[in-house]
Amino acid sequence: MPGESHGDAPAAVPLQVAVQSAALSCVNGHQPEDQPKTLKCGECAKEATIVCGGCWTHGYCARDHQLKGWEKHRPKCRPWRVGASSELGRFMVATRDVAAGELLMKDSPLLMGPKMVTEPICLACYRPVDGEYTCNGCGFPLCSADCEGTVDHEPECKAIRDSGVPVKVSVFGEENSMYECITPLRVLNLRNESPTLWNKIMTLESNCDMRDGTEVAAITEQTVVDIIHNRLELEEEYETEIIEKVLGILDTNAFEIRLPDSSILGVYSSASLLEHDCVPNTHRTFDADLNLVVRAAIPIKRGDHLTSCYTESIATTNYRQEHLRSSKYFICGCKRCTDPTELKAFTSALRCTDCTEKAEAEAKKKKAEVQGRGRGVVRGGARRGGVMNRINQIQTSQAAGSSQQGSSSSTQSTASGDNDGTGPWIVQQDPLSLSSSWKCLNCGNPCTDDYPERITSVAQEEAEELEESPTVDQCEAFIEKWISTFHPDHAIFVNIKYVLVHLYGSEEGYDIEELTPIQLMKKEELCTQVLRVADIIQPGISRLRGSILYEQYQALYYKAKAMFLVGAATSEQTRRIAMDALTALKECARVLSK
Repeated sequence: MPGESHGDAPAAVPLQVAVQSAALSCVNGHQPEDQPKTLKCGECAKEATIVCGGCWTHGYCARDHQLKGWEKHRPKCRPWRVGASSELGRFMVATRDVAAGELLMKDSPLLMGPKMVTEPICLACYRPVDGEYTCNGCGFPLCSADCEGTVDHEPECKAIRDSGVPVKVSVFGEENSMYECITPLRVLNLRNESPTLWNKIMTLESNCDMRDGTEVAAITEQTVVDIIHNRLELEEEYETEIIEKVLGILDTNAFEIRLPDSSILGVYSSASLLEHDCVPNTHRTFDADLNLVVRAAIPIKRGDHLTSCYTESIATTNYRQEHLRSSKYFICGCKRCTDPTELKAFTSALRCTDCTEKAEAEAKKKKAEVQGRGRGVVRGGARRGGVMNRINQIQTSQAAGSSQQGSSSSTQSTASGDNDGTGPWIVQQDPLSLSSSWKCLNCGNPCTDDYPERITSVAQEEAEELEESPTVDQCEAFIEKWISTFHPDHAIFVNIKYVLVHLYGSEEGYDIEELTPIQLMKKEELCTQVLRVADIIQPGISRLRGSILYEQYQALYYKAKAMFLVGAATSEQTRRIAMDALTALKECARVLSK
């Protein structure tokens, strides 16, 4: 970036550079709204010659005026602006090029509270509770006396005290409907206790018009509204319409915060403006104070919208769309959702039985022909043992491309299955239509009735049961059972493979130092397969990529060690594999440090 920084003040950028950059980011000849063409100095109102290098939108006549006005400009200096449209509502647009990993915002929570559907937890520190201690004021179970009387817990505690009927929670470890009203009640309490905070939350989108008449609205009418009006006797204080608006705001904007032993909700002002995309360009984390930290996951160009994924990324298109329709009240039209192959991730695709059987028959025929030609040929030398032969085959093939292992390009080129878009994969012709037909990309044969939905539902249910208490053998058996039905990169498989990658090295009997070379190779292959999908649906910086990169490092490191000890790799081959492990570890550190 042109210029030099002074203290923590961003470098100065010549106005002409910013103007040229803005021109390059034009779409169909339309100039961006923030193009710095006739800026005035923020200090003296003279014509600007430079712009702030932090936001590229605030002008100054000279560097000394930029430094002078930095303290005043600092709170507003950010590499994005808020835009608005009738279709998207409010959204964020990058005001300059942003590098991967660069901080976009650190947003403090406006309010926190338990999830609408939750097991009993402490309403102050949010740890699971067992009923050993209860609040003297309201009867809700808490961790201890230290959590009683805290600011967070006061709104619901006061409401229950005023009702004269304390709460009695007797069943633990199961969902309790009484907790559904806690976070909405905390928001409603702000109307009198903190009008400024209340007004900020009320500016957030509620989607009340789309939410009205839905199953979700009907359920909350029977739970949240009923509890607040009848159980707490606050009908005159909070009318149904305002409660429904608060519920809509929470549905649309609240972020789930995963704590070590529970999950809660947080409402954030700026981060709520992130636009949804099933392949996001930002990465979210929470710091120790539960501030929401947003960084660029990939390089972002000036003029690009800042996006985040509102739903499960490793999921089929139908699942993502249904979740967004029922919880966020919109249909996603991103590039991944509108592409039947999901950008060649194939996380919703099924395998065409006809094409597969035909390919297998042709393969058997060719094999028979080769074997026929090879009859009578005497092969010299001793035949290697089965295990050693397998090790030798795998390590030879990997050595050829070992310099690329662990990199993004390697995982992209090493596909688990045919991902060129012409394989025997059955995909939905119009992913945004609930009644769309499914056809094979190779032979064009259609699927009958609702088979894709039914078979996916059956496999998904089985996978969810497996993930509750998985083992290596069970995961391997699951993949073996369903591999003839789904694409190898189907979302169900990716989730199971993610679990399996971690079990190889942690399950009893599969400790990382005890894994055989073949098991380590299997772990490495699984890492490559998951990373290939991650590079498409969660590119750049993500917890998914960081976690798998670390497992890939372990697989490579211990594979190099094991293969050298059994004599299956030379010193040079071992060194190359070890360097691949180091490359994976460095990339893992880069990703997880953000």
